[in-house]
Amino acid sequence: MTTEQQLRELQRASDYVLRREGFKKIHAEISFVGPGEIRRLNRQYRKKDAITDVLSFREFDAHIPFPNDAVIGEIVLCRSYIRSQASEFGVAYAQELLRMTIHGTLHLLDYDHETKRDAAIMLPLQEKYIEHFL
Repeated sequence: MTTEQQLRELQRASDYVLRREGFKKIHAEISFVGPGEIRRLNRQYRKKDAITDVLSFREFDAHIPFPNDAVIGEIVLCRSYIRSQASEFGVAYAQELLRMTIHGTLHLLDYDHETKRDAAIMLPLQEKYIEHFL
């Protein structure tokens, strides 16, 4: 699958989550970066000097009305890190890429997993959305 095809499939998944969460006329931009760039972004915006799988950058507050066809934010994915993570978890790369896209989309909507309580809400929801595509 080409990068362009991958992006279309991931965009479809992100749009599905946004629609199911009640956001009809917004979308997220999705991009791929290498390990060096995601580490730089993680250090700059989260003060964590480490490579990571996905970062989400919101343009609008998820609790205010959005203009029609607005971009809620950007989901930045590191494919090489996600590929190694998929291998570590024993899942297909495409499935882990989908999981991280949905994960990033939920972060754009203010879901989080920093506390046990928040994780108990976000992570099952993430898996529910993934199941739709499997």
